[in-house]
Amino acid sequence: MSDLENTTTPTSFDDMYDFFLAGITDDMYMEMTKEDTEELLEEILLAALPHFEFPRKNIFDLDLKNHTFSVELSNEEKMIIRQYMISE
Repeated sequence: MSDLENTTTPTSFDDMYDFFLAGITDDMYMEMTKEDTEELLEEILLAALPHFEFPRKNIFDLDLKNHTFSVELSNEEKMIIRQYMISE
């Protein structure tokens, strides 16, 4: 593999929150402060991850200090996580 193939940008929690919010129509998040919204979204995200069975990448290796995954998530992985976030 070349160095370019090994270079990936970890997906941030903010990217996942934006992906989640783009797929729902709940105005509740519009009425909350940014900080409260991010806190709630992080809780929902972390609760949703264990439902993702047999991911191809290690989505459970998280950098909670920097609010990122250790891997770059594909759109398919984001959609799966979003579905579990919605059910949470």
